[in-house]
Amino acid sequence: MTWYRLYHLGSDGQHVAPEDVEAFDDLAAVRKARTVPNGFGAELWHGRRKIADVPPTVIHRQIGRQVGLFGA
Repeated sequence: MTWYRLYHLGSDGQHVAPEDVEAFDDLAAVRKARTVPNGFGAELWHGRRKIADVPPTVIHRQIGRQVGLFGA
């Protein structure tokens, strides 16, 4: 197993909260990172190597309806 670091992004695009992710390889880490709730997206890193940009997964309210990656 390998440790990765998932950096949650704030509304300004800056890192706000790191989280450790353990996975067998890059693909498994990306899959796991995409299941972690985040409001403005995240970046997945392994040391100095950026693995992936992770899209937002939290549902946002916009003009009276819910929109987001998983919609509702």
